[in-house]
Amino acid sequence: MAILLLPVSCGYHLSGTGKLPGDVQTIGVSVLTNRTALSGLETIVTGALVDELTRRRQDLVVGADQADAVLTGTIDALSTETLTRSSTLTAVERRMTITASFILKDRTGKVLWRGQRLTADQAYTVDNLRTETDRNLRVASALVAQRLAEYVYERLTDAF
Repeated sequence: MAILLLPVSCGYHLSGTGKLPGDVQTIGVSVLTNRTALSGLETIVTGALVDELTRRRQDLVVGADQADAVLTGTIDALSTETLTRSSTLTAVERRMTITASFILKDRTGKVLWRGQRLTADQAYTVDNLRTETDRNLRVASALVAQRLAEYVYERLTDAF
């Protein structure tokens, strides 16, 4: 008895491997608006977005004036919560969560994609030395920004 195997396409694909919306080939990335109290967070997240888009496709990111579409966004919120305590008043580990919203518009201003209130988080250690805690917070900020950028790219390409 012979079994015939035919390739079957079910429409599924790996996350982040789809096409960009509206046949976009190049994207300009604007510096995000930061509505949080953490100064410089917009630079960290914008840099992570550019790095992620470039990592996925080297020729994707260009200047806004040359781009098929421009990605803009707002960091809506930054929150921290205590995960672990050594006593009632002393935190040992916290989690930072960033919430941000993004819009991709073509040259005519038509919205091609919208990602509302996307979140990413990262735990970090609280140290007795304030400078060490601040360093851990900066490292966590970079990791959260990287995760958020990966998520944005996956969402940008998943629907198309």
